[in-house]
Amino acid sequence: MLYQTLKFYLARIAVSLALIFGLGYTVLFFLHEVALPNVLFDDVAIQWGIVLVCLFFGFIAYGMVGDQRFFNALHFLKDISPWSKPEDIKNQFDNLLSSTYASYFLPDTGKQYRILGVLLYADYLLSIGDETPKALNIYVQAFLQSPRDSRFRKPLLAILNQGRKLSQEEMDLLLIMFQQEEIHDPTFTHYLASLFLKARQWSGKVESLFLSALENQSEFSDDIIQFALPIYLSHKRTDELALRFYLFALNFSVKEEEQIKYYLAHSFCEGNLSGVDPYLHQKCGEIFADMSPDQQGEIKRQSEENQISSKLKKVKLFRREDLQDLKRLKVEMGLVASRMTVLGRWGRWLAGKILNGFKWILLQVLEGLIRFGHLSLRAKLVSFSVVSVSIILVLGFSELTSKNKNNRPYLTLIPGSKPSQTKKEDRVYTIQIAAVISAKQADKLIRNLKKRGVEGLYVVKAIRRPGGQWYKIRAGQFSSKNQASAYANRLVDSNSIKNYFLISLPKN
Repeated sequence: MLYQTLKFYLARIAVSLALIFGLGYTVLFFLHEVALPNVLFDDVAIQWGIVLVCLFFGFIAYGMVGDQRFFNALHFLKDISPWSKPEDIKNQFDNLLSSTYASYFLPDTGKQYRILGVLLYADYLLSIGDETPKALNIYVQAFLQSPRDSRFRKPLLAILNQGRKLSQEEMDLLLIMFQQEEIHDPTFTHYLASLFLKARQWSGKVESLFLSALENQSEFSDDIIQFALPIYLSHKRTDELALRFYLFALNFSVKEEEQIKYYLAHSFCEGNLSGVDPYLHQKCGEIFADMSPDQQGEIKRQSEENQISSKLKKVKLFRREDLQDLKRLKVEMGLVASRMTVLGRWGRWLAGKILNGFKWILLQVLEGLIRFGHLSLRAKLVSFSVVSVSIILVLGFSELTSKNKNNRPYLTLIPGSKPSQTKKEDRVYTIQIAAVISAKQADKLIRNLKKRGVEGLYVVKAIRRPGGQWYKIRAGQFSSKNQASAYANRLVDSNSIKNYFLISLPKN
């Protein structure tokens, strides 16, 4: 499948590249050198157009060609003349099936087309009665694709009925044929049973076939008993299928009759089949009832001992992985709710509670409005006045608090700072180092500057035009511009700050 997928994409890429470098260069050469030799123009759009056209033919049209070739060949093979040479028709069918592995198709598409070809090929081989090994292989493919078509079973049964040892795959094929019969034909069942008897092969898959043959009283019933009974007894089997086989075996003269009756009676005392197969349990009870009292007592005693020992024995039935698979199956079958289902239920419950809370609040508000509407005019006016005064007081207090907070001067002198001595002049000079838009940034920057030895730091708060506040970080207050500039240059030379500018302020 991986090889087929690689062929699919590599072939399309190769075709696309061949078209791009072959056809693309040819078209561009014709445009520039033949059609328009003296014209200069930008051919980027033409190049992209050629690439898209080549990709279309390399990927899409290439696959369309493969589809068309396949269906043309398939249509020709649907109407085959009876006078055509079989060898020529077989070669055409072989070529048709081989084409489904070509680079035209992805694995799934190739398989679908191959099924169509195989079914048509098998139908043609049946029409000419071909039973060669190659034809049988085609019949197997056709049967696996259409198991209910009985036409493909007959030649396969004919080749398998040769007494040779059957392989595991051939046995599985026969069992599939048996299972596909909705109503088991006794003749077909007896025929399959005879095939397995001739091959002298045994597996758990063949038991239902042998039991069905015994129920239909096959002519090979005695041979089945003689072949299968020693196998059952050698493994001391007492399961349901074995017990059914033992009941059929009692209808024949077998030397192991006492051992068979013991197994059947012991199963009745165990009582394991009472809820699984009541009819079989009843038949085992009849065998138990025909035994002598001593035999019955011994079998009961052994059954009780087995039950006691099984109760004392601790059996660890599930592994951790098995428990996970069991949990997954319970969720898939709807026996328990999944985690998402539980979360969904809790979410719906919480949403319902919140919705009910909003409904209760809305109802209380509406009920209050209704009660307010029943009050007298005087009571309404008093209530309205009280509410209005309360709102005004709250808003006034909030406004007063806001104004006090905004009008508070945001001027902080760093402790330990040594502002310069100012002369009695009209203006003073300061150094502005930075301006940030949050108090947190200003505090952090001041701490860093203080570590670098900058003194006389303080922050001035100003209103920004877009909104918000500026936090301007400044250092020192000097009586002259030269003093401020000299101090700033010393800070720059010591790498305490990178840049600055002088600010002239009125003297307080």
